[in-house]
Amino acid sequence: MNMWKGMLNKFGRVIVNLILIAATFSYAMFQGGFVSWFLFYSLIPFLLYSILLNFVPLHIEEVSREVQPAKLARGDKASVMIRFKNKTWFPLAFLTVGEIGLNDHIVGKSTNIFFVGFKRNFSWSYEIPELERGIIEFSALQFTVTDFFGWTVRHKFIPLKQTVIVYPKITKIKYGKVERQFDQGGMLSPFHFVKDTSLVTSVRDYQAGDRFSWIHWKSFAKDETLRTKDFEVRHSQEVLLVLDATVNRHFEDAVDLAASVLQTIVENNGDVSFYIAGKERAFYPQIKRGQFEKVMQQLSIVQAYDSNNIELLLTKEGKTLDSSILLFTGELSDSLRNFFKNHGKKSKGIVCFVLSSEQEMKERIKENYYNVKIVPITKAMFPDVFTEVLRP
Repeated sequence: MNMWKGMLNKFGRVIVNLILIAATFSYAMFQGGFVSWFLFYSLIPFLLYSILLNFVPLHIEEVSREVQPAKLARGDKASVMIRFKNKTWFPLAFLTVGEIGLNDHIVGKSTNIFFVGFKRNFSWSYEIPELERGIIEFSALQFTVTDFFGWTVRHKFIPLKQTVIVYPKITKIKYGKVERQFDQGGMLSPFHFVKDTSLVTSVRDYQAGDRFSWIHWKSFAKDETLRTKDFEVRHSQEVLLVLDATVNRHFEDAVDLAASVLQTIVENNGDVSFYIAGKERAFYPQIKRGQFEKVMQQLSIVQAYDSNNIELLLTKEGKTLDSSILLFTGELSDSLRNFFKNHGKKSKGIVCFVLSSEQEMKERIKENYYNVKIVPITKAMFPDVFTEVLRP
């Protein structure tokens, strides 16, 4: 159906051009005089060009798209460079190039028009400001060729699929020993994220998978046998990061903070797991550097849905009460309050970060739950989340 429609449109334009030629010629013949013949000879080149343009094969080749920088985060500005070669033997008047299938706020910026002539190599760039977290799917480029007056319009679509991930915005956090003090129970205990590799307790035979930095070189120098240092691990405590995806309020900031804290712990070789509690649950146990990218990709696409069932999601995942919990949410929902009341005593300690605006920080009423510390936090406080926000 589309093929027949395109053919009718194409031949319809040719017929219109032929009618214009016949009309101007008839006018010149019957009217006579310089003006009428001048009008006829002035229009003939443009009309003939328009007719020929309908049948000329379009050859647009070596099309490429480059997105910079290579890794993008929420709020960044992306620069997109398009390059292509025009190998059409016929001189083209105007060529418009545009992206197909992008979001509405991007489409308006992703088109450009060229005066071609016999020029072969073309390039142009456009910017996408204030990127939103998620995935940008580039699908194809549309090349539109027109004559001087728009009487003939030709389209050529070139598939050029490309996927770009926009990650959460990572804030560099000052890492330090964190202590937690809960408002009830008078409890004050160290909240370590990193194994203390400065305290060597013994030396054992090397096993596959041991880190290169843990090899005991002094014993190796004596008998050329690889041995690995054993460290004091009794101070280490596994941490579970929980992202509350059951509330939309301040969700983007909650994702950014959770990703920033996760990166800091992983970079410092901490024992950390990650749980996304929402419509689509995801649990990542014992995250190491090699698994970090997979978690970040999930955080780039996770969406929040108001459901008020965070208590059910946290208790359903049995592992949540086996670790110290850092929970990130945009709102203290009734379901979350119930979780603190009913399960706070059973946990090893919960620190709940509530993302807030400056005004909400002033108006927030302090709430106390056993074995739970609630920490209101704004974006400006992210860099000091360990050294300042959790300081007792």
